[in-house]
Amino acid sequence: MSEKSDLTKVAPPKELTDEQCAAILRRLSRNLAGLRNTAELYATTEADLSKNKKSTQIKDAFVEAMDSWAQDTLKNIWLACREPGGGNPPRLEALSDTSTAGLPPLPPKEQLAPLLNTIVLLHVTTDKEYSSRTRTFLFSIITVDEDVVAATLKNPERAIEEAEKKTDAARLEHARQSKMRRMIGMGAGAVAGGVLVGVTGGLAAPAIGAGVSVVMGWLGVGGTAAGILATGLASSGVVCGTLFGAYGSRKSASVIKEYTREVQDLAIRPVHEPKETMAVRLCVTGWLDSADDVVEPWTVFGGDDTFALQWEVDALKKLSTALVDLIKTQTMQYIKGQIIRQTVLAALFTALSPTAWLSIAKVIDNPWMTARSLAIKTGKVLGTLLAERVLGTRPITLVGYSLGSLVIFEALQHLAALPPSQTIGLVQDVYLFGSPLPADRAAWAAVRRVVAGRLVNGYCKADYILTILARVSDMNWTVAGLAPVELQGVENVSCDAVDGHLKWRGMIGQCLADCSASGVDLAQVKKQLDKKGKEISEEMDMDEKEAKRAVEAGPGEGSSDGEDSLSSTSDREGTGKRERMKKLISKVND
Repeated sequence: MSEKSDLTKVAPPKELTDEQCAAILRRLSRNLAGLRNTAELYATTEADLSKNKKSTQIKDAFVEAMDSWAQDTLKNIWLACREPGGGNPPRLEALSDTSTAGLPPLPPKEQLAPLLNTIVLLHVTTDKEYSSRTRTFLFSIITVDEDVVAATLKNPERAIEEAEKKTDAARLEHARQSKMRRMIGMGAGAVAGGVLVGVTGGLAAPAIGAGVSVVMGWLGVGGTAAGILATGLASSGVVCGTLFGAYGSRKSASVIKEYTREVQDLAIRPVHEPKETMAVRLCVTGWLDSADDVVEPWTVFGGDDTFALQWEVDALKKLSTALVDLIKTQTMQYIKGQIIRQTVLAALFTALSPTAWLSIAKVIDNPWMTARSLAIKTGKVLGTLLAERVLGTRPITLVGYSLGSLVIFEALQHLAALPPSQTIGLVQDVYLFGSPLPADRAAWAAVRRVVAGRLVNGYCKADYILTILARVSDMNWTVAGLAPVELQGVENVSCDAVDGHLKWRGMIGQCLADCSASGVDLAQVKKQLDKKGKEISEEMDMDEKEAKRAVEAGPGEGSSDGEDSLSSTSDREGTGKRERMKKLISKVND
């Protein structure tokens, strides 16, 4: 990445006129006001749905934190645009204009991109973090070249040298500065793992600061902005240490240790070799055919550092076995056959006898309920880890399917309960697929407030397995993985091809691509479909003849007396399961 380290790429081009910079400031300030207002609307919706004093207090605190972020961002835009109008930076008012109609167009991307890079660098070096709100905002304008920003932070000396090469005057005017750096043995000054290598803080920092100040002056960057960047890059080792999570391991270990009684198996594993990118992605699998499935579903991602959450491997393996056994039962084969023959799902399930439901529950009840309970506990621990910034002070995107979605949702609800000033810039995008979650609008509104960017609910109405699992879990028919969540700010995406819950494992890449999720590698998506997707489809799918035979064989109900079956089941498997089955029979009879 060091070849991209160049101060000329993180400074506004000299070709931009003062009038153009002023026009950029006007347009971006209106875009910023619009984003702020939308986020505050989400918080208001949450408070209206919750209707309690605490939610109102959280809304007020969120509005305050959001306004503070917006004012700081506007100041950085003003500085990067060479301080149009001079004096003090402008401020966003409560009723600031959000319309961009009639404003001059933005300059070409090759001129605008370096200016946005400057905004990112000002923000990161000042705040020692990269807010998910800032990233969402800037990427709504154009794609920011974050590799350049990261390279500059990791190797500021190289950034100065590359800028010198591109400026003829620099070779003469800066000769004395370069000689001084060589004499004090500054060396390459690269950052590795968040630690400045080959320099001593007392000597390197002044040299870097002086170099940045001079080069920024040649590039036409204003005095205030140049001073901030010089100071920030002089301490880039500290910035990188917090940004990329170099100081997170001790926090992670201590937090996990506190929860070992609740969650025995928890770890964060890299999907690819980490490159210390400006943003990070964490993915959570819903069940495991093998331990490799902790990571394997997520190889469809490239770009940003991608990690996978390993949690309760043994329980998820047992769940996988139970799910495979479930789809092979005569009752489930009958249901699948009826679906193929166009029977309405809800009507079909209502028509099944209590004994048919019990035959399903015997196969899946314990593994599913155990794994679901562990998912809830794991989610709370994950929420704590995220709040501790164990993956760095950079924006994080969360992706999961099935019980992995439940883990993420629980983590987000934990974050939603914390003071907004602690979490407002943490989470960028969230993608949840086949979620065994109620579509409760108040709960989703709280999550929507925490997420800076996209909140995607991928669902499939024909997922008959999730419908069964929802009934066993004592949920109702309104499940997020089966239907849209009716809430402003939630993107509902119908994943019609996933007509059975087990198919998420082999089709998650394709569903992410269909959502236009960032960083999806289409070649890896095809590889996943051709291998795992095909393997699962061959095991699950029926043709018309097989469907006809399954329907003719019936649901395999055995005894018509559901209570007899319940009695024998309860003797073998205990009071807890007996009570759940009684509820199940009661709901079916209702």
